Amino acid sequence: GGSAPGEAKKSTAGWIRTTITHSILQVRAEKIYNPELTGEQLKEKLHLIVGTKPAYMKLELKDKEGKTVCEVGDSTKLSALKLEKNEAHIHVVDVDPQKTMLEFTDVSRVKKFELTDKEYGSRKNTFRNWAKNNLKGHYKKKEEEKEVKLEREKQAEEKEKSIADSIKVGSRCQLGSGTEFPRRGVVMYVGELQGKKGTWVGVKLDEPFGKNNGSVGGKKYFDCMPKCGVFTKPSAVEIGDFPEEDMFDEL
Repeated sequence: GGSAPGEAKKSTAGWIRTTITHSILQVRAEKIYNPELTGEQLKEKLHLIVGTKPAYMKLELKDKEGKTVCEVGDSTKLSALKLEKNEAHIHVVDVDPQKTMLEFTDVSRVKKFELTDKEYGSRKNTFRNWAKNNLKGHYKKKEEEKEVKLEREKQAEEKEKSIADSIKVGSRCQLGSGTEFPRRGVVMYVGELQGKKGTWVGVKLDEPFGKNNGSVGGKKYFDCMPKCGVFTKPSAVEIGDFPEEDMFDEL
């Protein structure tokens, strides 16, 4: 990448392309390192990648077959390693007696951190207890608001359903009655839509002022030309004698 103006570009020519693997973590990283780095300095850099503390790292140089060539000592410079094509495979062996890194990989070891709901409830200074005492009024109000909202939605949906019960497939209809732009069509579908709440009405419009071709969310509910299909709530549909308007009538 381009360096910032006035900043001397640090050349990485001759640096060592390094593949990093780890004895516990399923990690494989690619980095380039300065050949002047010692094993000790490399451990500091690898700590940021694999998480093992430098004190618990043993570094091994591997060959292409994955066999260990040698151990990389703390004072060994990377330039002193016998490398092919300036490439190295450094394998980090985690020798932590506590096996800390296993906590990140072994799900069975995580169990001991779990608390049942009952155990958590019996603890004194938890956020749950604090919230129960301090936010009682706030939560009660929120719960009541939520219940009112759900009740309103339920009533609105029941109203929509009762309107839908009176809408028959094949009926002529109009959407947007009373607006500047009413659209006429024929009812093609009444029912539920996959992934959406409540009851819907699918209408095939006479003219392409719709949104789809009778499909929604990849599922086909009826056939029509592109942009002639629209799905709307039952209350937005007016059933009646709405004949197709002949666009040539006005000529």
